[in-house]
Amino acid sequence: MMLKKGIMLIVLGLIFSSCDFIYYGKIAVQDNIRYLEREKERKESRKKDGPSASGNVKYPEYKKGVKEAIQDIMKRPVNKKVEFEGLTLLIPENTRLNLKHGNVVDEKTGYGIPILFERDDYCTKVFYSKKVRNNLYILIEYNDMDKDLDVIGQKIIKANGFTKTCK
Repeated sequence: MMLKKGIMLIVLGLIFSSCDFIYYGKIAVQDNIRYLEREKERKESRKKDGPSASGNVKYPEYKKGVKEAIQDIMKRPVNKKVEFEGLTLLIPENTRLNLKHGNVVDEKTGYGIPILFERDDYCTKVFYSKKVRNNLYILIEYNDMDKDLDVIGQKIIKANGFTKTCK
């Protein structure tokens, strides 16, 4: 009788002490799932029409192609209308939006340009944005330190009335 109680206490102790392992195991699985999703998104963004095509080490020709496409797009007028999140945007002629990532894609070459449009529920004075309605803003993001991208970005900003003032 005493032996049964002793064994029962040991078994119960083991059961209750293993709850930590179950909890932390669940967190580890969730972390791995998030990591795999980020990796998949990173791979997708490095495809030819993605915003990070020029950084794809597997296809070094993308870097040259993106640079040439940017040079060509700089010369084009910003007059093509596209829909993005309920807002009509003007982007350069002979380009389109990759709706999966929100970046501009050159229709002639198929290369993704690292100029992105994003949807956000708040305004920030860090990026140029345009208010669509309450709690919906469209942001334009690009590396303004790259002079060629900045030329294209500024044309798009002016054509669409983007500001940094949150109005």
